[in-house]
Amino acid sequence: MTFPKSRPKPVPLDKSATPVQLGAPGEVRVQKRDNTAAPTLREKLCATCGKPFKLQPDEKFFDCPTCYRKNQAPRKTTKRGEARVLVQIKCSACGITEFLNFAPTDPAIALCRTCFSAQKREQKLASTHPKHR
Repeated sequence: MTFPKSRPKPVPLDKSATPVQLGAPGEVRVQKRDNTAAPTLREKLCATCGKPFKLQPDEKFFDCPTCYRKNQAPRKTTKRGEARVLVQIKCSACGITEFLNFAPTDPAIALCRTCFSAQKREQKLASTHPKHR
């Protein structure tokens, strides 16, 4: 298939126009968006249930609001000035008295933070470097 070798005809320039209006060579013309135009809502499909839902242009969600609320863990909100309950324990390893922000399952074998982290570190090292006999 061959195409005709015709070129588009040049558009005659308006003699009254100034070089700034036409865009002089080497000059960049920028036209700003109209600020009064409201952003349009985008329609997207939920990744979980497949139902369509609408988003603002600046939002980036993959789930519809219903699925998002179902999948997110509920947050514990603490109000300003609300008292926190602390439980006093005596460490079974070193004997120090410490306060914890949760109730241990068995206070008789509870560990302080230092002993607990040391025990975790030892367990991790033992599991990554097994001793050969």
